[in-house]
Order: sequence, then C-alpha cells, then structure tokens
Amino acid sequence: MRKLRKTNPGKRKRDRRATHKKLAAQTSLMMKHPTECCVCAQSFKRTHETVKTWRVTIVEERVRLTCPSCSATISEVLTP
Repeated sequence: MRKLRKTNPGKRKRDRRATHKKLAAQTSLMMKHPTECCVCAQSFKRTHETVKTWRVTIVEERVRLTCPSCSATISEVLTP
C-alpha cells in the first residue's frame, strides 16, 4: 500500500527549531524595551493600564515603545 503523502520529519524538526529560536530572540528583545515613548519621551511606568495601552513594535533588532496618543497620531498619518 502506498503512502498518501511523503513525510519529512527532519525538515519539520529544523523548521520548528528555527521558529523557536526566532521567538526566543524576539522575547529577549521585549524584555529590553525602552522606558519612555520614542516620539514624545513620556516615561513608561509598568502598571496594568499602561501595559494594555502602550504599543511595542519590533523591527529587526530595534524595539520601539509608543504611548497611546503618539500611536494614534502615527496611525492617522499612515492610514490613507
């Protein structure tokens, strides 16, 4: 009886490891986030409310933290 599909466990394992490594790298960058807004320099104090409202953006190796007012302004400018 023939198999319906080929399985390649080695490739899946390599892909899973690469994804895990990328996720670990991004997680470590999240822990090194700045302590103020990158636009207006408003200080970031870690509370339940600020964690929900502030925006963290990771592009390659650069971590940016923006306050709610600055992120709203950025969204208005970027959306046509």
